[in-house]
Formats: sequence, structure tokens, C-alpha cells
Amino acid sequence: MRTPEDFVELLSAHRDSDDQMIERARSLTPLEVETSTDPEVLRIRGMIYAVQGEIHRMRGFVRLKPRGKKVLWGRMSPDHEIGFEVADFLAKRFPGTIILLGDEWRSWSSFRTESGFLRSRGDGVASALEELGRFMDVGAGEGKGEKEDEMDEDDADGGVTDLWEVYYRSQDEPRKDGRRPFGGRISRCAERSAGMETERGRGNKRLGDFI
Repeated sequence: MRTPEDFVELLSAHRDSDDQMIERARSLTPLEVETSTDPEVLRIRGMIYAVQGEIHRMRGFVRLKPRGKKVLWGRMSPDHEIGFEVADFLAKRFPGTIILLGDEWRSWSSFRTESGFLRSRGDGVASALEELGRFMDVGAGEGKGEKEDEMDEDDADGGVTDLWEVYYRSQDEPRKDGRRPFGGRISRCAERSAGMETERGRGNKRLGDFI
């Protein structure tokens, strides 16, 4: 069954949800959401699925860049309030690392601890990175000068970026009929939301070939 037990939380994250709709959803079971033909429930189901889909896309599409050794950040402009759903997922995948996601106006940061997640909501990635810089050293480490720190950080940023650019060029292959093999699954809107700028290639490489 596609509708999870916490479907009310997913509905609450939708940008068009309201108190009346959420209250109606609380009276439903996942099975009723899944099988009902009532117009209001159909709308609720569609909104839940929309939030689910965006969470899934952002978890897979967001491109992370290193900022020092303890921070990974990426651009994300979701339509719905799913920032922490994605940030927590990535923080769990990268233990001991602060995950920072967002755009010019919104940001979500998450850090996983033994007791749970430490989260922070901010007013944009730039200001969040600046604030993090005040509390921790995101440079290359002790014993190095400021210039060396900047060079190491630039090398790290460039290496990851170059790797992804080559990989995306390899996968996104133009076909003779003008269609792209991955284009049907990744919408242009989703690409923009995740900050992706894919290029075209032959589609015959694996990520491991570049590492």
C-alpha cells in the first residue's frame, strides 16, 4: 500500500493544505485514503502522493558539495515543506556530517546524533554557511595557513563538482529521435529544484569508472 501511516504529516507539508483538510484526513485510515472515491479524499490522496514524490526526487537529485571536512551542502528549492525530510535522510547517510540544504531564502540543516537529529531552519544557504563558519573550522585543519586552507577547500569543491559533471554527461545521452533516455523520468522542474544542470553524453559509464 502506497499510503503510509504518517500520511497526515505528509499532507501537512503540502503547500495547499489547510486546517480543514488536515482535520478531515485525521478521520481517515491509510486504506480509506488509498481506496476511497470521494472527491475530497481523492484530492487529499493526490496531495499526499505529490509530497511523497518530491521527497523521493530531492533525496536522489540533490547534489552535495563539501565545505571543509564536516559540512555538505546543496541547493534545493522544494515546492512543499520537505526540507528536513531530505536533510535528515542525508544526515543519516553521512554520519558525523552537517547537512545543509536550501536556496537564497530558505535553508534546512540537520546533524545526526546518538539520541536523534539536531535541526535548524534558516533564511538561506549563504547566511547559514556564514553562521556555521563562526562556530566551527571548515578549513583544512590545524597547522595550515589561511591560504593553504582556501586552496584545499577549492580543490575539494572542484573535484566533487568535476566528478559529477563528467558522470552526468556520460548518462544523459541524446537519441536520434530527439528524446533523452533519462529525460522522461526527470522533469525539467525537478532538475531546477535540485539545482541540477545535466549535460549529454554516451550513457555508457558507471560512477565507479570515475573513482
